[in-house]
Amino acid sequence: MKASLTVFGGNLIGAGAAFFAAIVAARSLPVDQFAAFGVGLAVNSLAVQFGDFGLGTVAIAETAASSRAEARAKLRGLLLHRVGTALAVAALVAVAVLALSALAPYRTAALVGAGGEVFGTLAFFCIWSLQGQRRFRTAASLQALQGGLRFLFVGACALAGLGAVSMMAGYAVLAPLATAALAGRILFARDPDGGEPVEAGEIDRGRRRTMALTGVFAAMVMNGDVLLLAMLSGSHDVAAYSAAWRFSAGVLLANTAIASALLPFIVIAPDAWAEAKLLVRRGLMVTAGWLALTPALAIVGPLLLGSIGSSAKEPLLILLLAFAIDGFYFTVYQVYLRVHRERLLLAIAIVELVVMVSVTIALRDQGASAPAFGQLAARIIVCIIVVGPIGLAAARRCDWFALPDRGRDSSPALVS
Repeated sequence: MKASLTVFGGNLIGAGAAFFAAIVAARSLPVDQFAAFGVGLAVNSLAVQFGDFGLGTVAIAETAASSRAEARAKLRGLLLHRVGTALAVAALVAVAVLALSALAPYRTAALVGAGGEVFGTLAFFCIWSLQGQRRFRTAASLQALQGGLRFLFVGACALAGLGAVSMMAGYAVLAPLATAALAGRILFARDPDGGEPVEAGEIDRGRRRTMALTGVFAAMVMNGDVLLLAMLSGSHDVAAYSAAWRFSAGVLLANTAIASALLPFIVIAPDAWAEAKLLVRRGLMVTAGWLALTPALAIVGPLLLGSIGSSAKEPLLILLLAFAIDGFYFTVYQVYLRVHRERLLLAIAIVELVVMVSVTIALRDQGASAPAFGQLAARIIVCIIVVGPIGLAAARRCDWFALPDRGRDSSPALVS
């Protein structure tokens, strides 16, 4: 619990600082400039998740049960894949930005976001790898550092009267570059005892491929909404939705922090069924907590967002509900990594993307609220799916969570 709170605290500080950086941008930039900043952030986030290819989750899952020397040896191989995918994704996203005419008004900021992916994805990988090694305080400090640097650079640009492109450079390039450099040095530093080199253990290639595809679809769900709206609507709707997304994303980032703090313990839990039941209870508590805070956040958000806040009220409320519900999914889905059912997570990510895109297009006349409704519908559907096998296990119709040495009379039951 202490380790989880440490990671959560660091992530919360980092997310909070990055959030206030976006608030500074919203209050200091004209609507068209903030729309460009919002699209740039969406491109950057999308590219970072594409470049991840699920390797952040794999890094935690594969190294949680290894010694530090063994984990470091595994991570060197994963890091090489990470650098390669990061460079390839940055180039592909840049080409897409240049090719899509709908992104023409936001092109420069979007290109900066695409280039920043290289550093963002490396920072993300190193921090999650440190968590996999249970170096929670270090990982938390680095998360806080990255958020603080983002706030510092964006704030400096605002004070200097600079525009969206300069803010994007500080947020998406300079801050993650500094964080990745420091995190990499810490992660691969030799132990003081100067132990003998250890050969890398075998990484589960099937798991890596499945999580790579899952990461791609999840990235499109989380960041494709802004880009889809840019193709369907004008800059004012894009700015309003981007502002609403940036505020409500604080809930999303907190959910991610909770998940990443729990994952190193979940993947080595001795009893998968007990862990599944515990995660369902925790997930319900997380969602209930966010729902209780939603009314207050829906009031405070538009006030903090400045002039664009009035236009962001409706999409903000819908997104807050969506991400509150997402707290349940983020908590529960990790048990499927424990029982090696990653393909279910891939199927969920695909369904989530299809629902989000379909609802957004169907409700495109709703302007900035259309993708918010898409996100809400997607979250409801995936929460139903993710709890399905657990419900079947409770009814003794699914054996995913049974330990290999359990007898016939020890089938999962609803009561521990």
